[in-house]
Amino acid sequence: MARYFFDIYNGASTTVDVAGLVCDALSEVSDHAVDMLPDIARGELPDGPNRIFWVKVRGEDGEHLYRATLALSSAWLVDGTDGRNQPGEKLAIAALRRTSAQIKAIRRDLAEDGFTAHMQEIDSLMGVAQLETDRLLKRTSGSQPS
Repeated sequence: MARYFFDIYNGASTTVDVAGLVCDALSEVSDHAVDMLPDIARGELPDGPNRIFWVKVRGEDGEHLYRATLALSSAWLVDGTDGRNQPGEKLAIAALRRTSAQIKAIRRDLAEDGFTAHMQEIDSLMGVAQLETDRLLKRTSGSQPS
């Protein structure tokens, strides 16, 4: 039996697990990481509707062995209903901000997982998508992407 450490990213900061959990099998490790995500997301929902959460698992030697990620994205599909405007940004701006954040997350995951060197074409395409999304966002909203 080995001890595993479950580091949590809540969309804003990382909490490093110092206690760890003893697991008999690797399936317990992955199950525990995945089971943690809904509770993390539920606790963070008041801070915004579009977030990315992850749990990264380290072994006793400190090496990251596993990651479970939950991307939470919500959006209004209409500008208004029953004569009332939807709260928040205009639909196009909100969609571009979500897209920009998702592209950044994908590129970060590729780099963290060590795949960027093996997937240069995909990372290049993601970079072009990121630049184009940010350009459209700036033109549409007059502001920089978040």
